[in-house]
Amino acid sequence: MPVEVYIDGASAGDPGPSGLGIFIKDGQKTESFSLPAGSLSNHEAEFKALIEGMKLCAERNYRIVSFRTDSQIVERT
Repeated sequence: MPVEVYIDGASAGDPGPSGLGIFIKDGQKTESFSLPAGSLSNHEAEFKALIEGMKLCAERNYRIVSFRTDSQIVERT
């Protein structure tokens, strides 16, 4: 069964203060992370959330991962 990772990034401005949200669901086990991201555009924050989510999965040695995002630009890239 793949691990599900839900990601989101947001900024208050373009660029502006930004933050990341990452939620990892591995069967019944879940983890959530809220991370500061410095001054980024909204698109940059969305991509940074993906990168940080990938790093967290690599640290946990997850091999099959499904990422979920509301960002069309991240989804299409």
